[in-house]
Amino acid sequence: MARRLDLGDLDAPLAALVERQQGLVRRAQLREHGMDRHHVAARVASGLWQLVAPEVVSTDNGRLDRSQLLWRAVLHAPGPAWVGHLSSLEEHGLTGWRRDQVHLLIPRFRLAPLAGVVIHQSDRVPAEAPDLAAGLPLAPPARAALDAACSLPHPTLAGGLIVATVQQRLATVAAIEVEVQAAGRVRNKVAIVAALRSAGDGAESMSEADVEPLVRRAGLPSPRRQVVIAGRRRDLAIDLPDGSVLILEIDGPHHDDPRQRWIDVQRDAELIALGYVVLRLPAYVLRADPGRVVEQLVAIRRHAEARARSVGAERGVQTAHDAHRLRGQVGGC
Repeated sequence: MARRLDLGDLDAPLAALVERQQGLVRRAQLREHGMDRHHVAARVASGLWQLVAPEVVSTDNGRLDRSQLLWRAVLHAPGPAWVGHLSSLEEHGLTGWRRDQVHLLIPRFRLAPLAGVVIHQSDRVPAEAPDLAAGLPLAPPARAALDAACSLPHPTLAGGLIVATVQQRLATVAAIEVEVQAAGRVRNKVAIVAALRSAGDGAESMSEADVEPLVRRAGLPSPRRQVVIAGRRRDLAIDLPDGSVLILEIDGPHHDDPRQRWIDVQRDAELIALGYVVLRLPAYVLRADPGRVVEQLVAIRRHAEARARSVGAERGVQTAHDAHRLRGQVGGC
């Protein structure tokens, strides 16, 4: 549905500027075109316009859509500003990582907080100042990917984002590596570098043998490789102490695609219905966080051991009950 912008008596250049900015405009831009604060206040008071930030006016009195929220964040900054992090990647076309908050990249200057906006200050911003006439200013994908990966709370998420960015062809491994070198010490760097290495290898080339040392560290027997179950080859099958079998699947970058994830869910459900235990691991995690992989495998082993003890105890009780019943039958003869 087309927006119902109230452009009123705005002159043609100002009206064109407002339309380029999805109906939003800074007070300073209005002043540059001869519209004083009294005129703006009258429009806001009439309900035709609304104030969406201290210095930003919307000529649309409805709820702001996603593109307007991005422009609102950029226009809130009095100096250079770029849509950054996950918000920039989303605009560049990244799928599967949508977040409601808007991320804004600015140089180090004072900027008041704004609801719904995460402000990131940096000494390292794009060399060229943004040209609002050219459209919404976005941080380059490689830079946005690194910034977002560094801000994620867990190394596994950071690695996943890097692999998704490369796999969805928004940035090359080389471009992100340049950003990593320029940034120096950053959070989640080990996971990011490991993810770049895996993405550069295609991640599919990682040998399943890389998993075996982790399986052994977890106290489990060596896995069986490429086992056919329910008509499909499975990466690894590991016998558990209670007699069940753990199916370990190692996923390359293409598994980040939403359609492939849905296929994986269906395949995992098929295995679970057959009584198997299923653990699916992104390939880059084997390099980025092997300790966590071992912890997960240990937890699975311990649960299987507990189940084995429980079954053994139940069998023992049943055996004793049967023996007592048989003795009673013999005594009654």
